[in-house]
Amino acid sequence: MKQFIITAVGEDRPGIVAGITKVLYEEGFNIEDSAMTRLNNEFAVMLVVATDRSFSEEQLKEKFTSVAEKNGLFINVKEIPEEVALQQKESGEVYNIVVYGADKPGIVYSVSKLLADREINIVDLRTEKSPEIYVLIAQVEFPEGLTEEDLKADIEKLKDEMNIDLSMEKVESVEM
Repeated sequence: MKQFIITAVGEDRPGIVAGITKVLYEEGFNIEDSAMTRLNNEFAVMLVVATDRSFSEEQLKEKFTSVAEKNGLFINVKEIPEEVALQQKESGEVYNIVVYGADKPGIVYSVSKLLADREINIVDLRTEKSPEIYVLIAQVEFPEGLTEEDLKADIEKLKDEMNIDLSMEKVESVEM
């Protein structure tokens, strides 16, 4: 089974998702993982797809030519090496982090640096701003052995330095 990551970016308009997924359906690809969102007036697509057919990055990218032209999209295709695709990612405790504050440069950097310094992996991060407030929402995975208590002093320091409100909540997993 071959896996690819596909990214597409272009001005937001109806039909982008339908156009991209039509190509994948017609070529026999399965969508394994995805994130699609509007950022300002641009639409961004990230897909991990799989197939048992023999495709190269160039061949797959070529299949999107008409969709890209019709929708004004920049599309990139990258094959995921088999050894990477087969790796099972071990994850520790999962937390949601929410940050509120006045919009200013450095919020994302400061939060992500604090996390990186503690080997905390960012799984998902979103930001939004309005005229009144800047919001950062992240889902993160703690490395084994690290606890929320271990971060308390660093979080309080960051809150004071950046004049932000930061809350963290453990995500309880559900056993199926």
